[in-house]
Amino acid sequence: ESAQEQLIEEDYPYKMRGDILAITAGILFGISNTLGEVAVKGSTLTEYLGCMTFFASIISFIQALILERDEIMAFFGREGSATCSEKNGLILFIAFAIGGMINYSGIGVFLRISDAAFLNLSLLTGDAWAVAFSVFEEGIVPPASFYIALIITVSGVFIYETAPSPVVEETVGDIQLTEIENTGREEMK
Repeated sequence: ESAQEQLIEEDYPYKMRGDILAITAGILFGISNTLGEVAVKGSTLTEYLGCMTFFASIISFIQALILERDEIMAFFGREGSATCSEKNGLILFIAFAIGGMINYSGIGVFLRISDAAFLNLSLLTGDAWAVAFSVFEEGIVPPASFYIALIITVSGVFIYETAPSPVVEETVGDIQLTEIENTGREEMK
């Protein structure tokens, strides 16, 4: 190993574990969006948001008790710090909660209109805003490989949206027909 690789290994000893966790999180996020699409298209948006919020609150509460108990106690138990007063901390916490509510409501509406694959492809283009900030605000220019990856991602979104949907739904009277293009058969629901 070179000296630079040794320094990187010393500074980031858990980089492989972090990569595995990031890949796992990406896969679980995609599964979550796909299941959300199924749920939102099979019920009302209000029912979807209510059920998701209920179960997510329970899971998040248990997760926070197990993994982040000390950090939460420190956050709410402190008198303030040099960088953020207790009042500002609570305002930021409430703003985060409202932002999450708007985010998941927007995702529910988006999934009613489009599908999870397009949502995930669209979220990949969000890195462009982070790079724009780092270029214009901090003067950090990413390598050429980033621009190649961005072009591939945007091309994927464009190609996905220009191709016909694999499942086309039509309503004829009281009967809903679902045409599956791969097999050419129609099913009555």
